[in-house]
Amino acid sequence: MSQPHHTTRIRRTRAGFSLIEMLVVVTIVGILLAISGGAIGRQIARDRVMRSATVVQGMLTEASQLAVRRRAPVRVEFNGGVLQILDRDTNTLIKGRSFGPTMDLRATLSLSPSGGITIFPTGRANSGIRISVSGPDLTTVVSRTATGIVRRE
Repeated sequence: MSQPHHTTRIRRTRAGFSLIEMLVVVTIVGILLAISGGAIGRQIARDRVMRSATVVQGMLTEASQLAVRRRAPVRVEFNGGVLQILDRDTNTLIKGRSFGPTMDLRATLSLSPSGGITIFPTGRANSGIRISVSGPDLTTVVSRTATGIVRRE
């Protein structure tokens, strides 16, 4: 008797993707990135303005604290793209942060009054100040009252 003859088929399994499948996936991902790219760019620009406004807010608060701690008036002004805290009597720079399109803090500042303010050791200032922080799609205002209240509007 002869034994039944069994044919064994070797099954090949696919390992990986074909070139066409990869091209389809890359094309779909490219289309999705193109659609969302503009929105992501706008959000990044808005985040930069908000981060810059937070830095301005912190510097105004820090200027008040420095005046009290040093028992000497300090001056807050914007000069040459740098928001500065200066010793009023000696005009020595205590702290400065650069703002501008090529800086880490990519925002444009404008102060009102443009000459800045003096903060006295009591925490009061000679006047209030409004600092507009602007980017391509967003402008926000950080203000400090003469009595020392700092807020973002």
